[in-house]
Amino acid sequence: MNPDKRKFCYDFKAVILLAIPILITVYKLSGHELIVEKDFEIFPGYLKILVMAAGTIVGILFFLMKYTKFNDMTAKITSRMEFLEVFTIIENLSKKLKMDVPEVGFLESSIPNAFVYKRNKKPVLVLTIPLIEILDSKELETVLAHELTHIKNCDLEIRKFGLLIRFAFFLNPLVHLIEPFISRSREYLADETAAWITSAPNKLASALLKVEDYTNSYHNTKFTTSTPPDVFFFECYSCPPYIFRRCPSTESRVKRLMSLSKMLQ
Repeated sequence: MNPDKRKFCYDFKAVILLAIPILITVYKLSGHELIVEKDFEIFPGYLKILVMAAGTIVGILFFLMKYTKFNDMTAKITSRMEFLEVFTIIENLSKKLKMDVPEVGFLESSIPNAFVYKRNKKPVLVLTIPLIEILDSKELETVLAHELTHIKNCDLEIRKFGLLIRFAFFLNPLVHLIEPFISRSREYLADETAAWITSAPNKLASALLKVEDYTNSYHNTKFTTSTPPDVFFFECYSCPPYIFRRCPSTESRVKRLMSLSKMLQ
């Protein structure tokens, strides 16, 4: 299946899944119930309102703290031209993906990684210096293709909308499974598209393994725990249970890439 058809399938799945908690809420507001709650009304109405208010406040504080730290980190990003090879690769990949060349930033860090975010409504692709140092040219190309695909596929907007739905319907347990699942599926889509564009899924798998080995050997977790893992090419920590994680495991990503490599041979 070509990349455009794959993207359509992933987009359709994301729309359907995100619509589920909305439809359930609308159905309930219309006066219907999926489950008869008479036998389950353990808590009085006022207590439910207090729990909802407390949950909303906690949710707001959580996201403010998380993204304040992220904004502090992005303030340290610099634009520089000494990595001319990086800029050349990005320009060539942007042409292949039929998209505008994004801004490029570099971050001094002990961890090899890459991520995209928006600054003044414009996408910025950020690389940490160790990532450039430990990967060969083709591996770096596949990682850059992965990140550019996130921009091309509007994953930043999908992530924002997914988080909004998760926050708005936080009392619905389904949404806490749906939103991370969609986030993981977008990572798979970015992997697959990068593999097709570069014709080197084995090199993307190799880059993933190199980053994981390097990160596991680095024991100072101050950097990794101070930044939101969902913006990274490689998720720096994996504390939550897998069903709540927003990035797939390296093992599952590598396995899929190896299968794709056999198809491209």
